[in-house]
This record gives sequence, C-alpha cells and structure tokens, in this order.
Amino acid sequence: MAEEEGGAEDTSFLRTEDMVALSCTGTGERVCLSAEGFGNRQCFLESIADKNIPPDLSQCVFVIEQALSVRALQEIISSNDAEAGKGLGSGHKTLLYGNAILLRHSNSDMYLACLSSSSSNDKLAFDVGLQEQSEGEACWWTVHPASKQRSEGEKVRVGDDVIFVSVATERYLQATKENNQSIVNASFHVTQWNVSPFGTGLSRLKNQPCVFGNDVLRFT
Repeated sequence: MAEEEGGAEDTSFLRTEDMVALSCTGTGERVCLSAEGFGNRQCFLESIADKNIPPDLSQCVFVIEQALSVRALQEIISSNDAEAGKGLGSGHKTLLYGNAILLRHSNSDMYLACLSSSSSNDKLAFDVGLQEQSEGEACWWTVHPASKQRSEGEKVRVGDDVIFVSVATERYLQATKENNQSIVNASFHVTQWNVSPFGTGLSRLKNQPCVFGNDVLRFT
C-alpha cells in the first residue's frame, strides 16, 4: 500500500528533473513556450492549435533543474556560491507553490531567463530568453497558483495552471500579441501557464520499456 501511495505521489506532483512543456492561451490560441538556443537565444511561442501544422515540440521542453525556497535562494545569491545552490536544489525534490525554480532548456542546456533588453512596445517589459549561466537572479522564477483552490506551500500538481514571476524583475512571464505576432516577455500583465509533463524523470525510470518524446529510434 505504501508503494502504491508513493507511486501516485511520484506521478501526480511535479519534481526536480521533470521534463515539462509550458503552454497557455494568452494570445487567443494554445501556444507553447519555445526556444532555439543556437544563434537566436530569445524565446518565442510555438502554436500547437493548428492540426494541419505539427509543432516542433523538441524546442518546447524544459527541465526543472532546481527548486528552492526564496529565502534559501537569497542566501545563496548573497554568498555568491553557485555550488551551494546545486547542493540545496538537489534536496528539494517536490515542487511547492512559492518555490523559486531554475528551468533548463532541454535542447540547448541553457536557462530560461529574464533578459535586460526590451524589444516590446511595452517599455516596462523585458525580453525572455536563454542564458548559459545561472548565477544571479535572472534565471530564477517563483511559481504561484493560478487557481484559488491552491495555496502557497502546497505541492504543484501535474497539469496545474500556474503563474511564473521573475525573481530579478518581479514581472510575470507573459504571452501576448503585438502587431499581430505572438510574443513572450516579462511584464506586469499576468498569464496563466499550464505545466504538462513531457516524460517526467521518475515516470521515465519506472517505465523504461516506453518511448518518450525526444527519444532517438532506429528502425530495422
């Protein structure tokens, strides 16, 4: 019975090392947060609403690399000790609302960051892109519930709608439209993101005979 309960917990809640895709309808259609990471480091939105045009989901996969309390993160940043951050992050397995997290882009191994540049018509907004190093606050995002049925300190369930806030700028991760183009930035306008598993770390280990997204296959 204990194993069944543990198994249910493993697959029902988000944890560090889980592979996820972030989607929303902030632009009027269902889109996924996406990035190339090679050459163009600015994030963009990949439409997944058109049944006739399959999306490139390989660019939409992020790994929850670390999850810390905001207080622990501030202590790490103030001590300027990146290795200490890695140690604390590995011990905080289940993601809780209110945690600060690092999201690593699976394809490029770079981190989702709030950049210092601003290419939006909203001059109070910042660009969102990828950054090679995770030092400082730019790559950290706090996770907050979008539903009143969830509260700070609760475990984040797979498929929950959440709100991401940049630790560095205190702006929301936003999907919107400008000049008839879908864009993503960090602004004072809220977007609710759905966090969906793309083959989570623990479920991958428990289901080794299964094929997951991004797997390489050889047909003979």
